Amino acid sequence: MKRFLLAFNWQLFLLVALLPLLILVGGLLVPAYYFSGATLFFAVPLAVVFSQVVLYGWMWSVGQGLYRQKGLQAYFSNKTFRWMVATPVFIILLVLIFWLWGAAILGMGKFSMANVLTGALLFLLPLEVIFIVSKFYCLYFVARVLKTAELQRAARFEDFSMEFILLMVFPIGLWWIQPWVNRLADKK
Repeated sequence: MKRFLLAFNWQLFLLVALLPLLILVGGLLVPAYYFSGATLFFAVPLAVVFSQVVLYGWMWSVGQGLYRQKGLQAYFSNKTFRWMVATPVFIILLVLIFWLWGAAILGMGKFSMANVLTGALLFLLPLEVIFIVSKFYCLYFVARVLKTAELQRAARFEDFSMEFILLMVFPIGLWWIQPWVNRLADKK
């Protein structure tokens, strides 16, 4: 947890943006006859999962670690955050399973557009709505923790709206937020 709090901004950028991009490019450059053309079916989910695991690990470190380190329990609770940070990780894993299952069906030649649309409407659409809501809550909570730790009082949304917007402009906002996280984590 401390590793994310004290990481340099370029290290996080490397982990959440550049490394997944290299995985995708590597998947494109592998000759199709090595994996029977299925390279992208594995490169895309691997890049997305890697990037999101690093992002949610960072959010957990800031939301939970800084929350405890700075004693912010007096200002607000983090019970909802703990559930909301686990929800997108669970959904990403479910979508990954769905993606690989679809790749297996495609490989067996039993591909049907009706199956894909039914699965997308019944399974992926509700999960995506839950994913978006929980991701926005996690970004909101992390921005609130950062501003409350800095001000040493309960921050209102007006106080941390800029940090919230910077976190939404991921991964570029992380570049400006991380030095601030380093300063807050260094202060005891």
